[in-house]
Amino acid sequence: MKTVEVQMDLDPVNDGVKEINGEKLYVKEEKTLIISTDGRSRTAGFLETMEIANKLRENCHGEFLGKTPYIMLINGDKIIKLETGTFFVGTAMIMKDEGDGRRMGSLRDEEIKQAEEEFKKRLVTLVGNGQEFSAYQLM
Repeated sequence: MKTVEVQMDLDPVNDGVKEINGEKLYVKEEKTLIISTDGRSRTAGFLETMEIANKLRENCHGEFLGKTPYIMLINGDKIIKLETGTFFVGTAMIMKDEGDGRRMGSLRDEEIKQAEEEFKKRLVTLVGNGQEFSAYQLM
């Protein structure tokens, strides 16, 4: 039987992993939500998140998803201004405000589901030249 036993007794000499029988250990990866206005989504790990953030740096637009702690980062070039409002069409990266308004963090699995639901609540259908497509309505 595969087992991992970790014991913590505030004993620097003996605390830690006590037994590993064939169990593969790995570092739990932090996640951000990558979601598009066509409804598809996936998660990204830390390195990919940093890469995307660096690429967005020059033209990044950030916005909270309503009154949630979730922050959407998007390419500002993909924002459309119409008489009826401002909309985004494309793919967003969603992270979480760490509570101080200056730092963003990763999402737990249940937060990914919540953020995805909040994003989808704000999708509308735009029509142009006989074509329909989904867009996120910005605040």
